[in-house]
Amino acid sequence: MMKKEDPHLPASDQTWVLSSLEHDQLVGAKKHHIPRRRLKSSELLVLWALRLYLLFMMAVVAYQVWTAAH
Repeated sequence: MMKKEDPHLPASDQTWVLSSLEHDQLVGAKKHHIPRRRLKSSELLVLWALRLYLLFMMAVVAYQVWTAAH
């Protein structure tokens, strides 16, 4: 698998090699792990506020649907 560009192969040869791989081999060659990002406290606060807002709005919509049906 070619994770990084090989300095011994020109770009055209790397393209040719990657184009000759089967789909699952190509996915494996391109796959790389991206670690989770550490969020600042202000970013976490915004995300939790959005989650709470979403739950509140879901409750509002459920109440509106329930009262409209009765």
